[in-house]
Parts: sequence; C-alpha cells; structure tokens
Amino acid sequence: MSNATPKKSILHRTLERTGGWYLVIAAFVTQVVASVGAVAADYTIQVNAEFSSEVLSGIIQFASYTIFSSTTFIVIFVFFRYRKSRKKLNAWKNNESDFRDEAGWKEITSLAWHYTVLIFIAGILGQVIPTLVYITNIPNITSDQIVYAALGLFAGVIGTATIALQLMDYLLQPARTALLPERFEDQLAGERGINLTIKLALTVFALLLTSILLLAPIGYHQTTKALQVGSVDVLRAMQTQSLVVAFLIIVYGMALAVFFSRSISTPIDALLKNFKTIESGDLKERATINTSDEIGRLSIYFNQMITRLDELQSNLENQIAKRTDQLRATSEVGRAASSILDPDELVEKIVNLITDRLGYYYAAIFIVSPDGAWAELRSATGEAGAELKARQHRLATGGKSMVGSAISLRQARIAHDVGLEAVRFNNPLLPNTRSEIALPLMVGGRVVGALDAQSTEPNAFDPENTETLLGMANQVAVALENARLYQEAQSALREIRANQRTQLSNAWSEVSDSEDVLEFSVGQESYQVDDQAAKLTIPLALRDQVIGEVLILGDDAWTEDDISWVNAVARQAAFAIENARLLEESQQSALQERIISEITGKIWASTTIEGIMQVAITELGRTLSANEAVIKLDVEK
Repeated sequence: MSNATPKKSILHRTLERTGGWYLVIAAFVTQVVASVGAVAADYTIQVNAEFSSEVLSGIIQFASYTIFSSTTFIVIFVFFRYRKSRKKLNAWKNNESDFRDEAGWKEITSLAWHYTVLIFIAGILGQVIPTLVYITNIPNITSDQIVYAALGLFAGVIGTATIALQLMDYLLQPARTALLPERFEDQLAGERGINLTIKLALTVFALLLTSILLLAPIGYHQTTKALQVGSVDVLRAMQTQSLVVAFLIIVYGMALAVFFSRSISTPIDALLKNFKTIESGDLKERATINTSDEIGRLSIYFNQMITRLDELQSNLENQIAKRTDQLRATSEVGRAASSILDPDELVEKIVNLITDRLGYYYAAIFIVSPDGAWAELRSATGEAGAELKARQHRLATGGKSMVGSAISLRQARIAHDVGLEAVRFNNPLLPNTRSEIALPLMVGGRVVGALDAQSTEPNAFDPENTETLLGMANQVAVALENARLYQEAQSALREIRANQRTQLSNAWSEVSDSEDVLEFSVGQESYQVDDQAAKLTIPLALRDQVIGEVLILGDDAWTEDDISWVNAVARQAAFAIENARLLEESQQSALQERIISEITGKIWASTTIEGIMQVAITELGRTLSANEAVIKLDVEK
C-alpha cells in the first residue's frame, strides 16, 4: 500500500465527527436539496393552472406543510429503521471493535434506493394526494386546473426522487467504506445496492417523463388559450414559459448527468490508480469500496484477487525461504560430513544442525549394534537427548518403534499424527511431539543406523521436508562409513608405524653394537665447552624414531634461520644415513645369498656323502675364516 496518507474528503471528516448521526444528516440534506426539483413543477403548475394570488398562496402554504411533514417523517424513519447502521458507525467513530458485520453492511448498501422509494411513496401519499384534495375543495377550481396541478406535482415527485437517489448514493460513500466487512464472503453476501443498468434506466426515464410532464401541458394550455383569445401575445408568453421550463429541465438533466457520471468515473479512476500502484509491484494496495453497484462488486472481486495474489506471493516467498534454509542446512551437513572424521563429533554436529536450521523439536541418530539386534542412541538434542544418552537408550531393530521399523524395513517411516500411529515408541521425555519421521542410514545396501526427527506440529514432514532429511540421512550414512574406514585406516597405520619404529630401533641398535665409531665431529678439539657457549642440538629422526643428534657449538646465539636450515640438513642427513644403512644391509644380504648359492652349487655337485660333507665343512670354514670346523653324522640307534 502507498506510504502517503490519502487526503480525507469533507464527507469522511463529517462522518468522523458525527458517527451514526451522519445518516440522519445525509437524509435531511438530500431531502432539502432534492426539494429544489419541485421549483420547476410549481412554476409549470402556476403557468398552466393560472391560480389567483389568494389561491396560489394557500396552495403554497399547504404544500409547505406537506413537504415539511414528509421530510420530518423520512428523517425519523431513517433514524429508527437504520439504528443498527448508526450503532456500527458510532463504534467506528470511537475506534471500537466488532463494527464490521454483514448486517450493518446490508443496511448501508440498501439505504440509498430504499430511501429513494420512500421519498417517492411519501411524495405521492404525503404531498401529491393531500395537495390535490386541498385544491379540489377550493371554490371555483376547474378540472383543467386540477389536471395541471396533478401533472406538475407528479413531475416534481419524480424529479425529487431521482435527484435523491443520486445524491444519497454519493453521500453514503464514506459510510459504506467504514462498515465494509473484512471477509470477502460477507462483502458479497451483504451487498444490496442497485445496479448501474437500473439506475441509468430510471434516470433516463425520469428525465424524459419529467420533461414531458412539464413541457407538454404548457404547449397544450397556451395553444388552447391562443385559439380562444386570438392574440399573438399568448404565443409569445408560451414561448417564454417554454424556454424557462426547458432551462430548468436542462439544469435538472445536467445535475442528474453530473451525479451519475461521477458515480461511475470516480470509482473507476480510483481503480485505475490501484492498478498502476499494483503494477509497480505493491500487492498491499487495495481498492476503496464506497459504491454499492457493479463497480463496488468489481472492487470487491479486485481486492479479493489482489489478496490472493499477495498470499500466493507470500507463500512462494516463504516456501523459497524455507527451501533456502533447507538447502543451507543440507550444505552445512555436507560440509560437516566432509570435514569431521570423528563419528561422535559428526553425529553431535548433525543433530544440532537439524534442530537449529530446520526448527524441529527433537533430532537423534541411532547406530546399529554389531550384532544387528539393537539401534543404539549415539547423539540427540535437548535435555531429553542428554538424559536418553545417559541411560544408554536403545531400541530393538524389529520392535514397535519408528526407528526400529525404519531399520528393519529399510525405508522411511512417517507419522503425521503420532496419536494415530500404532507402531511407535511413545517417549515420556518428549510429550510435545505431534509428528515424527525416521529414516534409515544406508551405505551400499547395508543399514548402519537411523535418523529420527520430531516436531510439535502435525503434518510437519511434507514431501519437501522428507526429501531434505533423506538427503541429509544419505550424507550422514556415507560420512559415518567414511569415519569408520578412516579410523580403521588410522589404527592400521599406527600399527605399521609402531612396527617400523621397532624395526628401525632394532636395526640401529644392531648397527651401534657392531660399529666401533658412530660419532663424528669437526672443528677444534681443544674448544672448551662452558655454560656461556651457544649450543644447538638437533635430533636425527626417522619416522618419529630418533637415531642420533647433531650438536653444534658456537660463540654467537643461533637465529631462527640457522635453526631452520640445520633442521633441514638434519632431516636430509637422517634419510641419507638410513638409505646408506639399507644399502649396506641389502648388499650384505646379496653377498650372503651369493655365497649360499655358490656353496649350494658345490654341494649339489658332489655325489657321495663323504664328498658332500667335505665340501660343506670346507666351504663354511673358509667363508667364516674358522680355524677349525667339524661336521659329523650321529644317528641314534
């Protein structure tokens, strides 16, 4: 809706000050203004009937009484007949609640044409008939005079009623806006206004009938009089009278045209402004409903259409925001699944993401026990989750629970209303649960656990939410399997590294035991080491196993750069030393293999037992540089 506050009309301000009395004021003003239409009728009556001054004065006085009586009756009738509308307008004025209902709307939309019918009936019964009866009882009154008076009075009633219809409909615009019900159905059901087609037909018919009733008697009367008198002055008088009456009819017709055109153009212009505002993207704009005809009904349908479009847009925006939150939550779950390798930390992160991002009451992750008989709670949210974890809560995989059923059936289990779900574990720690979903965590056809989520609202797990949670469950299942494989790989790697360190330690221990010198130094042998000397000690490490150290002494303090490049050299030296050891070890192994092969060849070349024993002992003694070697066969009997 536009931010600028629209300027209030004088009618609206009057309604704010008067409240329910506005209807009485509108009826009185309409009656006074509409009575002006009787001027042309009174003029034609006098022109045609040619009453004497005494008779005319008496008729005018009597007619004034009848008009005053009719006006008073109509105002009093409106006051009592439409008291419900007056009460609602007073409530509107005082900013009270419950002033917009179908009953008040019916009264205010039907008031204009009810009032017009009342004026017409009151004009006939309270003005025309009494006045004609009064004229009939005046001495020396001819029948022609009575006829002329009747025609003029009837034309005046028609003109008054027609103007009253247009004017009253205009004056009631702010009252109709104030009492407009909020519900679309009440607006349509309570609309009782007169259609534009009927209003136009009545207006045109009244204008034509009034013109005929006012002009025709003048022409007839003056023509008859001219034939009787035989004077040209009579025709000139008829011409003047006809022009005066025609002018009054034109003014009357223009007034009707202005009222009728404004009753159509004003609301249509307002609707066009509403269209332009809505076209700019403001769906909060609403049309002002202040008419009770087709344009008013069009405005009602227009507002209903815009309201539904606004609701649709809001729903779409809410759905987009909700879907965005779901995608963001899924993305966060994916990041957690790809970055967290500790299963306990992973499931804790996932369940908190589900409740925080998706707004669920409770979330939990169960892991299938090694024997496959139980679904053991690994992590859950809230105080209930903490207590369940402390109890080491678990559910049978084939039991009567959503989690167990999801694991055994290998498919999602959804309870849109937990009160109607037969297969469900009713947890007393979660009394506010209204709907629940359990999803199996599957990896390559193998169920590793289940994801359980609960909400305080029924039907919370629609297809979109289920799809989101299913995507999360798949990510969690893969992440848990990856974490398990990672832990197994880490355990195997730790064993390998421990074995390597043991082998490396044993190998260098053997080297240190077999070698005479495993220490090398450079520099002045007479250098005195004291507490003031700058000492730098860098370990020689291979795969976390220290095999020695580098000790450097100097006069100046060692900088970070010095330490850095000495560390680099120490690492390379350690690798080089290890490679040299491995090379020596491989060479020694190769030499041993060659000697064994040569001795084996010579042994196999001998064909006698004595020859074989001689070759074996001779070659072993020579190879091992033994001073004496003996080989004998001792077979126990």
